[in-house]
Amino acid sequence: MEISNNSSLSRAPISPIIAELPPLVNKRLIDFGMLHLEASLAGFGERYKRGETSHTIHVWWARRPHTAMRALVFASICKEYSKESFENSKLLLSSKPNYHAVKRSQVYLRSQYDSTPRLLDMFGGGGTIGFESRLLGVETYSIDVNELSVFIQKSNFEYSNVLEDLHLDQVLLKSGMRVLEKLKCDTEWLYPLREKYNDLAFGYIWSYSRKCDNCGYRYLLMKRPWLSKKKGKSQAFVLTEGDRSQETRISDVDKDYKFSTSWLNRSGQIKCPKCGIISRNIDVRACEDELMSVIISNPRNGKSFIATPKHSIPASEEILRLEEKLLDEMNVSLPGSKLPKWSGIVNPSLYGIETHSDFLNPRQRLLLLYLIRSLREEYSLLEGNYGKDLSKWVIANLSGLIDQLVDWNCRLSMWIPQNEQVGRAFSGPGIAMYWDYVETDPLLRGPSNLWDKLKRIADGAKFTATKGGSISIQKAAAQKLPFEDAFFDAIVTDPPYYDNIFYSALADFFYSWKRLLFSRIEPGLFEKESTESDSELVAASFRSTTEEETHKKYCLELEKAFNEAARVLKRDGVFSFIYSHSSLNAWDAIVHAYRSSPFIVTSAQPLSIERKQRPRAMTSEAVNTCIVFVARKAEASKPKKTLESIIESVSEIIVKFSIPLMKLGWDENDAALAAFANGVGLVANSSEVLNVVDTKDALMKIADEIKKTMPKFFMRSRKVL
Repeated sequence: MEISNNSSLSRAPISPIIAELPPLVNKRLIDFGMLHLEASLAGFGERYKRGETSHTIHVWWARRPHTAMRALVFASICKEYSKESFENSKLLLSSKPNYHAVKRSQVYLRSQYDSTPRLLDMFGGGGTIGFESRLLGVETYSIDVNELSVFIQKSNFEYSNVLEDLHLDQVLLKSGMRVLEKLKCDTEWLYPLREKYNDLAFGYIWSYSRKCDNCGYRYLLMKRPWLSKKKGKSQAFVLTEGDRSQETRISDVDKDYKFSTSWLNRSGQIKCPKCGIISRNIDVRACEDELMSVIISNPRNGKSFIATPKHSIPASEEILRLEEKLLDEMNVSLPGSKLPKWSGIVNPSLYGIETHSDFLNPRQRLLLLYLIRSLREEYSLLEGNYGKDLSKWVIANLSGLIDQLVDWNCRLSMWIPQNEQVGRAFSGPGIAMYWDYVETDPLLRGPSNLWDKLKRIADGAKFTATKGGSISIQKAAAQKLPFEDAFFDAIVTDPPYYDNIFYSALADFFYSWKRLLFSRIEPGLFEKESTESDSELVAASFRSTTEEETHKKYCLELEKAFNEAARVLKRDGVFSFIYSHSSLNAWDAIVHAYRSSPFIVTSAQPLSIERKQRPRAMTSEAVNTCIVFVARKAEASKPKKTLESIIESVSEIIVKFSIPLMKLGWDENDAALAAFANGVGLVANSSEVLNVVDTKDALMKIADEIKKTMPKFFMRSRKVL
């Protein structure tokens, strides 16, 4: 294997070529191994500059930066390797597309084909790849099996295609303002502290209490007592034991304050502080909601926390009465779809939060219903003034307000004392159960309010309205593609990563509430109570009887998807497949998928574009780099290889590629993963690796070899989640 580092256009080593292109297949820009440099830097920059993109409208998970995907799509389609091609690529890499650079690239790419090139994203997700492909003038097709994903993509990229420029962003903003102004008026009675505190009482800290089955003592299930740790402040709840129940006060405490909770470690058991009896199988339905504190936002003095005033919330009977009235008026029912009971993944369902209505308290739930009613009324108004197409586009975008309430204002939204902000409930990969949560009044100007969300929606909609090529979005499974043979010039896709995120479980929290709005507007996507999970290509042990069965099923489904990709790809087409994981099982599945297909991996190019501060990266198994496996269709059979020859090639890659990346500032573990991915590609290009027990054994031996040079590198052999 020869790894060339000679390029006047690069400040970094070139990604290794691990297999020659098949006969009669011409190189494309991506085959020259430059992707990791410009795309990584631009993508990382976009993350931290919070670019105004489609990501600001709807909630979806594990989305890649637009700039990095723009570079990947361009490199996968571009048939030329020249100074002009690199200049085009670099001009494209800004968080907001440069109009002249985009038009230049559209013309440049189109000139290389007899007809408009076609690109497929087999796992559309949040639609970043599809958007960038369309932006570059490519005839784009994007599919996903999840209805919410399909809706998001249609909302962002398809609905606006039929609209003329009627100052769409201004129409959207004015509609959003009407919706929120009406919502604030409708909910004045629901938030009685607005008037008392001049719209400064924006937050409410809740917990749960339980009455002891043995002695009748009422005590709190609080786990998170801290209110503020910001700028030298140190405030928390302090518990005292009363005769019949626990009592709380808000107090300044020492920084090393130790809170005495009734919970026994992580056992899921609680101990009565009065009689000492231990209780198991705690259920929120047998508990009472306890409003612990109100948060006041003072423009001069910051946030303060006060004991709950009287009449902070209307009587629960009145809230429930108005809820029934609103449901009857709209002729809908509360979502009754069930949460899966997956211990360690979907924990609320283990404690009595069973449906997609239960994860909201009554006031939060009624607020959502008021918002949905307001959006339905706005749709009717717009339809009368502008027609169905524009009204659908506006309301689809404004449904991002529903996302905001579901994600930032529910029983699973936590208060973060370090910066006195609200934390998301559904950032993934799992769904935690909180026994203390924050409720906001999102019509005020505190954290996670709807006015700021509306501004982000309008900015995102302006970004997505950029014109380009055609795009077709549909609900379909990657294992059974609805396209004819040899249809695409390139497939660029970012699939679920084995067991990293269970998309349908997360999506249902949003889908179940959007369904109340869109079941009539977009009935084909919102007919069912829940999103598709049977065809979801993830490894979930909860859907199989054994871990071995789970892994085998995932491998089989991924093999089907790869063979379908090969079927619909032209003979000289490029298959750019993004992937990353920290466990051997996940990489073993990739090897089997490539081996079962006609694909040969020609390079494995790293993209260091993940946010190191995201919640998943706080764990020891998080990875900050994803890999683009570049593959071509080959007719020749794959040869057997010895482990020694593969390790020799990987050792050369470490010296000539990974170590130079570290000298340029890449993290050691990320640079090591780049070497390991090339090892995966080499194994995938063989029919069998000799002198090993199985594929996982070969991969672990490659990982062990890499650790000799880069000891921080880890590759886990763990069970499927």
